[in-house]
Amino acid sequence: MAELIVGAVATTGLLLVMQFARKRQLAVAWWQWGLTVLAFLYSVLVLEVVVAFLREGSLKGAMVIGTILGFVAVVWFVLLARFVFVRRVASHSAREQ
Repeated sequence: MAELIVGAVATTGLLLVMQFARKRQLAVAWWQWGLTVLAFLYSVLVLEVVVAFLREGSLKGAMVIGTILGFVAVVWFVLLARFVFVRRVASHSAREQ
């Protein structure tokens, strides 16, 4: 059941990101979408590993691996948000011409 919830949350998140980009009319290249999909797949992997550790009864292992791998996932999503899903404003000199 946990796997189903993780998959549903990841799919919903990806669809929301796609809707956000479409609504704001962001020009996102194919490789940027590829990085976004990989980030969502990585986050699913992290959540599934944590769920597997919890099912084995290893709470401490789930917390450690979740913290380490989760930190990488959070940094990845912050970098995506900062450099891919931001509206680029024309520079000041380009508007004057």
